[in-house]
Amino acid sequence: AYWLARIRDSFWFVPAVLIALALALAEALVAVDLSAGWDWLPLLGVGPDGARGLLAAIATSMLSAAATMFSITIAVLALTSSAYGPRLVQNFMADRGNQLVLAVLVSSSLYSLMVLRRIRSGSEAFVPELAVTVGLALALVGVCVLIYFIHHISAGIQIANLAGGVRRELAGRLADQYPATADARRRPADSWPSGGVAREALADADGYVTSVALDDLVSAATRHEGRVDVLVHPGTFVCRGDVIALVTVEADAEHDDAERERATAEERLEQLCRATVGRVSIGDQRTPYQDVEHLARQLVDVAARSLSPGVNDPYTALNAIDALSAAIAPTAARPDPHPVLVDDDGVARTRASSRAWIELVVDTIDTLRGYASTQPVVGERLLDCAGRLLRRTTDLERRAALLAAADRVVEGADTSALLPHDLERLKAARNALERRTS
Repeated sequence: AYWLARIRDSFWFVPAVLIALALALAEALVAVDLSAGWDWLPLLGVGPDGARGLLAAIATSMLSAAATMFSITIAVLALTSSAYGPRLVQNFMADRGNQLVLAVLVSSSLYSLMVLRRIRSGSEAFVPELAVTVGLALALVGVCVLIYFIHHISAGIQIANLAGGVRRELAGRLADQYPATADARRRPADSWPSGGVAREALADADGYVTSVALDDLVSAATRHEGRVDVLVHPGTFVCRGDVIALVTVEADAEHDDAERERATAEERLEQLCRATVGRVSIGDQRTPYQDVEHLARQLVDVAARSLSPGVNDPYTALNAIDALSAAIAPTAARPDPHPVLVDDDGVARTRASSRAWIELVVDTIDTLRGYASTQPVVGERLLDCAGRLLRRTTDLERRAALLAAADRVVEGADTSALLPHDLERLKAARNALERRTS
């Protein structure tokens, strides 16, 4: 599922699909024209030379428009990377609108070239009227999508739309990681058994853990009658040879042939180790598919860069903090999922490491609280975010951690050059948290 998601979001997938469809459509429509005769459908009323000129113009103009669109995209990527952070570049690459525009323009050009080569002059003149007419229609579609692209890319670089897109994706990933209904296959940590023959599964590459296929690990552990204790989670950086999991299989010590049983256990252990390494994907960069912290950092990047001395745009930072609050708030009352996964027979097979909800929230607040020293409005908005989460959770540990994070926001600003009025506003906002949430 992870690799399918990566392929679907890649910049080349949609263009590749439409190019294949365009080539097939060109051949199919030319075949229809051949079977019916070239003058069976006098739609355009042009001869071979006119049809060639028309298709050549379409192919050239669509390819030129695609080049222009690609140039604009690269310029926007450079602007976004410098202004809002490099982590947002991936969002533009995965944007379906951008992919579709490029796909329509390139496939229309290739379609025209495929039809152009089938036009014949002279005694055996042949003009595929239907195919040429469809090519003209594709040119009109290309003009429309180019206009759409200009609007789409202009709207896409606005901070409200950027933050809104990340907010929606972050909210969806958080809802998946912290579901409202407990997964029936998960059990508390104390249900993890001990004993057995264990071996360390080692990373086979350097980079970030991009995904952990837990369902596949449960199936592999069930098949080899073992257990997998995953020690990393998406977003963890590992080096080749680092321990990513502890793999355990049970050996029957009372078996009649003890030596053969040990050999069988070692073989199952080796197979389960290989299966574990193959189901923990490692890449050069973090991805948003299972790594919610990566998505949260995109919004943190926007806030941090907008508060840098060279930009000094606190209202963009407030927009990013509001987006974080809106994405995180729906899961504030949901408990962290149990770490142990069982198979269909209720046997513990996998224990997965994951970040607690409160750790993600506190790290986000702590990363941005330093900017409250120069921009008190940022501190007030962080306190507002903490208060919004406090109102939604009854977990005592989470509430204590949120109040402690709010204290650090005020304490960090206390040593700065804030005006007494601004400092008093921050302290009043902090003191109001418990009153509003009690």
